[in-house]
Amino acid sequence: LEIEPMPPITYHAPALHRRRSLVCYVFLVILTLIFIVATGFLITWIVTKPKKLHYTLENASVEKFNLTDDNHVSGTFKFTIRSQNPNHRISVYYNSVEIFVKFKDQTLAFDTIEPFHQPRMNITQIDDTLVAQNVPVSKSNGKNLRAQTSLGKIDLEVYVKARVRFQVGIWKSSHRTVKIECSHVTVFLSNSNQSQNSSCDADT
Repeated sequence: LEIEPMPPITYHAPALHRRRSLVCYVFLVILTLIFIVATGFLITWIVTKPKKLHYTLENASVEKFNLTDDNHVSGTFKFTIRSQNPNHRISVYYNSVEIFVKFKDQTLAFDTIEPFHQPRMNITQIDDTLVAQNVPVSKSNGKNLRAQTSLGKIDLEVYVKARVRFQVGIWKSSHRTVKIECSHVTVFLSNSNQSQNSSCDADT
């Protein structure tokens, strides 16, 4: 009988070892990059010492306010939002800004304003006019509005929702949503020039 020779046995251990070494190398490179980026952010954060943005609402007034018997509201609301950026090295890009005038839980008027850039150590004033045209409100809110108008004033809330980016040097952050709430905004019906300033809470 003729015995056929056995095929040679091939060992792949060196190739497997090389693949494992390559994976470990790539993993270490990724970890190093993450560490460098995180360190850069930390240094930037420490150097810039970011301060919270401040907002106040001023010169609030209402004109031609009317509440019908079937609880529909009309009126022109005017006010100024004062935005203060106290940071020495951080500027702010407001890419979209939505403004709401509310009574209790209902929106009476809505507006959007043009995007703008707020430089470092800057105060920007946003003058806005929002118009409510025959807006329906609930029966309970209609009752509360009548009670307030009989006293010659209305307590409103102003909400702002903005998409912003922060810039330090040439670096810009990703977009984030900032929500600003100006509560207890009192407008007087008898004198449109009379108003009460309101500080606002912001989640910046």
